[in-house]
Amino acid sequence: MVQRGKEFVRISVAAVMIAVWGCARMQQPGGGASAQQVAAADNPPPIVQDCGIVSIGSPTKYACNGKTYTSFELLKLRLNWEKNHGG
Repeated sequence: MVQRGKEFVRISVAAVMIAVWGCARMQQPGGGASAQQVAAADNPPPIVQDCGIVSIGSPTKYACNGKTYTSFELLKLRLNWEKNHGG
């Protein structure tokens, strides 16, 4: 029983560290869209692996490029981009 409690604490600490890392990555000076984001309009949308976890509910929410998306929204963005760009 104690082993499960320690494992839960380790997983919880890891999840919090990932969330903090994701929030730190999306911080931008000025708070607005950067020149890279404006120029990246033709680039593919972000993938889950490049985002930070915001919420582990259902559906999971991710922070990417200063915006929050659900896993379904990211999938839809990716599929639409591939459809329009022959990917």
